[in-house]
Amino acid sequence: MKSITKMLPALGLVLGATMAMAMNFADPMPDQVYARDPSNPSQFIDVTEWEPGVDYNCNATGDCLYDAPNGNVIQSGTFTEL
Repeated sequence: MKSITKMLPALGLVLGATMAMAMNFADPMPDQVYARDPSNPSQFIDVTEWEPGVDYNCNATGDCLYDAPNGNVIQSGTFTEL
């Protein structure tokens, strides 16, 4: 019985850390979205206010949308303006 009571603080810490990690949800979509400019692929354009399917499409393969210029890819496909 003594060994279990000695382990309770450590078990409480493990349980607390597990709950903290379980409640930490990632933001599924960043605040700003960027795409490579089709006419100048070395430049990025801000498409945050653009509407998918109305202003642009992400077709086929490749990297379509980024979370920042030269940032992480958040949607795959080929960016095409409509």
